[in-house]
Amino acid sequence: MLYIIFSPDVTGRARLADFGISRQLNVEQTTLHTSSAGTKCWKASETLDEDSGIGYKRSTDIQVAGMLMYYIISGGHHPFGKGIHCEMNIFQGKYTLEHVDDEVAKDLIEWMINKDPAKRPKVGDTLAHPYFWPEERRVEYLRKIGNEKEAENCRKAEPELLHALDQCAEGRSFTKWKSKIPPELMEKLDGKKKAYPDNTLGLLRFIRNLHEHYTEDADCVDIMKMFPDLFGCVYKFAKKRDWNSRSSLKKMFDREDLR
Repeated sequence: MLYIIFSPDVTGRARLADFGISRQLNVEQTTLHTSSAGTKCWKASETLDEDSGIGYKRSTDIQVAGMLMYYIISGGHHPFGKGIHCEMNIFQGKYTLEHVDDEVAKDLIEWMINKDPAKRPKVGDTLAHPYFWPEERRVEYLRKIGNEKEAENCRKAEPELLHALDQCAEGRSFTKWKSKIPPELMEKLDGKKKAYPDNTLGLLRFIRNLHEHYTEDADCVDIMKMFPDLFGCVYKFAKKRDWNSRSSLKKMFDREDLR
C-alpha cells in the first residue's frame, strides 16, 4: 500500500513531504527498521550512528517533528544549523532556537529535539503541551497561578522571588502593568487599599480576583491581548520553580483532562 505524507511549508502551503511502502507489522510492533534511510539534516541523532543499536522508535519521529516545527515557525531556519555541520550538531545535540521568540514554542521544541530519545515526549505529551492550549485554558492557568500562596502573599513576597520575577518580566509587555489596565477598572479593584503591587505577582493576583469576583468586568478585558507574553513567561518561570507539579496545577497538564 502506498502512503503519501503532506506537510506545510513556511508559507502554510501543503507540500509533498514523504512517501513509501507500508508493511503489516507484528503484534505490539510499532516500527520497522529496514535499512539506512532519511533525508540529510532531517534524521534523528540515534539514526546517524548505526552502531548505537538503538534503532528506529516513535521517539525518532518526535525529534524530526521538532526540527520541522522549528523550521516552520522560524520561517525556514534549522535548529541544528546548516551546511556540513548540521548532522554533526544533531549527533552532538548542539542547537539554537534564536529565530523563535515564543517561549512556549521553544519549550516544546527543546523537549522534542532532545539528543536522548528517552527524554523526548510521547505523541500524547506533545499534543498536551501548553503550546497547543486554547486561549481560555491559558487564562485558566494564569488564574490558578494567581491563587497560589506566592501570589496570594504578593504584598509580602520574599525579595529573592520578586527579584527573579523582575528579571523574567524585564522588557515584557506587562512591565508596569497597572498603567495599562483601564483606570476605572483599576480603581474598582485596587481602590484606596492598593492591594496589588505593580509587579508580576500583583498582576497574577489581580487576574485571579478579576475572574473570581468581577466576571462581567473580566469579559470586557482581553488579558491575553493586553499582555501577549505573560503566559509564556509565567509558564516557564513556574516550570523552573517546579510549581507546575503542585496538585493545584498538575491536573492542567494531564492528557486525560484535555479531552
